[in-house]
Amino acid sequence: MSPLPSPSIRPTLALVGATGRFAEAIVSALALRDDTWGEIRLLAPGMSTRTLSIRGQEQPIEVLREDSFDGVDIALFNLAPQITHEWTAVAVGAGAVVVDASAAHRADPDVPLVVPGINSEFVAQRPKGVVALPGPVTWGLIDAAHVLHQGWELQHLVVTGLIAAVSKSDRGVARLREEMYTVAADPAIGQHPGDVRAAVSDLPVASPFPAPLALNVIPWVGHADEGGYTSAELAVSEEVRKVLGLHDTVPVVVTLVQVPVVQAHSMALHARCARPITIDKVRQACIAAPALVHLDEQTGEVPTPVDSVGIDPRFVGRIRQPKGAGHHVDLFVSADTTRRGASAMLLVADLLRDEMAAS
Repeated sequence: MSPLPSPSIRPTLALVGATGRFAEAIVSALALRDDTWGEIRLLAPGMSTRTLSIRGQEQPIEVLREDSFDGVDIALFNLAPQITHEWTAVAVGAGAVVVDASAAHRADPDVPLVVPGINSEFVAQRPKGVVALPGPVTWGLIDAAHVLHQGWELQHLVVTGLIAAVSKSDRGVARLREEMYTVAADPAIGQHPGDVRAAVSDLPVASPFPAPLALNVIPWVGHADEGGYTSAELAVSEEVRKVLGLHDTVPVVVTLVQVPVVQAHSMALHARCARPITIDKVRQACIAAPALVHLDEQTGEVPTPVDSVGIDPRFVGRIRQPKGAGHHVDLFVSADTTRRGASAMLLVADLLRDEMAAS
């Protein structure tokens, strides 16, 4: 193992949007890795009294300003999309390379959409000085989809995403908990038309969901878009296509369903491949994949979101094949996509740091 560079020549890292769950996941992941950074700045728009633990010490979060990026080499962004363009332009103008976790740059053809280990080489192709990361749902399924595409060449992918309340951030989680407390108090609720809606209609926490989530599932995540799909469904489809380099003729059909789960997302995948595929070979490929943990239902193990919370690998199982359909396969994945996205962001930062050290 090569020695670490001295602190005086290590690059400066900025974490922009340092007040949410994602920032906490990044800081937690940093604590588990070799300390390869020089100064680490914590930045957020507006005043904050919060601190995060950096190198074992509580560090305050500074107000994001025009001069915040002076001397910054790599800036990790997790701001609201509507303000991301403004601040990434400031960061790039100051000489920093931006790694953006928001949706602001994902669809831009001049911004690479990178998943380390799948298309890492595109980190170097960033004409706008920005590298984008996929959204949370894509993080959950992309490793399994890559295994299938790499081994057997995807021709058609159908995704049913079971989306946790955290997709609406802390508001979604708080609302789900309030609804669960309310409906749990009466064992009769959930057995009559309209009783769940009536029970949760006057809760103090405003709902970010279009229907009650407790004792329910909601097949609507995002906003109405073309063809009857939601914006979130189309975004996942395009992200998967861009990361895997799929041809426009390869359909990626996505249905997202909000479910009463707090943290981790789950996905059922149905794939049709160009080459014949077998359950045993898919199982072996998933076991060999560094980002996946295969669970065998024959031993009573299946992927579930509550078992995926707080860990980086994705659990994959329920590998099946329709009878007589030798080019088709089905599987199920559960993943804490907050942890997955944070770890991937740091891996991209590592690639950029190594590139800078070599130049």
